[in-house]
Amino acid sequence: MGAAAGASAGLGAVGSILTGISGMETAKAQARVDQINARQAANNADVALDQAQLASRRDYQEGGARLGAQRAQMAANGVTLDSGSALDVQQATARNTGRNVGTDMYQGDLNAVNFRNQATSYNNAQRAADAQATNSMIGGGMGAAGSLASSFSQFSDKWDDMRSDMDGDAFGGRTSSSWGSW
Repeated sequence: MGAAAGASAGLGAVGSILTGISGMETAKAQARVDQINARQAANNADVALDQAQLASRRDYQEGGARLGAQRAQMAANGVTLDSGSALDVQQATARNTGRNVGTDMYQGDLNAVNFRNQATSYNNAQRAADAQATNSMIGGGMGAAGSLASSFSQFSDKWDDMRSDMDGDAFGGRTSSSWGSW
């Protein structure tokens, strides 16, 4: 019975340690995935800003070309460019161009903020997974210690029973005083 209890305690301790190691490895793997995702999200934020710059430059160039084409057409038709409706059309084109450029930049900034928020979230998840890895290992060790302590407690109870059986006539008339102090 004692050997079976010892083996059971040993297996329980080993199982707790293996569970702790498994939990730690799983959490470490998740932490690595979160770290990669955080880097990708930060990279996506930079790409969003770059794309916004390119879109705003394209819109600015297209607006300038549109304004130049309007002026050329009006001049070819003999319209005075610096007053009246011709000036209003040119100003409207310039305003629309500015609005398009501003929208491109705003949208790029908004996308970059969203990606940076994702990166922060992934970084937080990585820290949580790292803590979980540590906690899994500690939990496995504590489970093993608990299993061994429980087994030792059961063994101690059996030992006390065995010792009390040794008192009196169980072993050739020896008494507890003849066994000495344990």
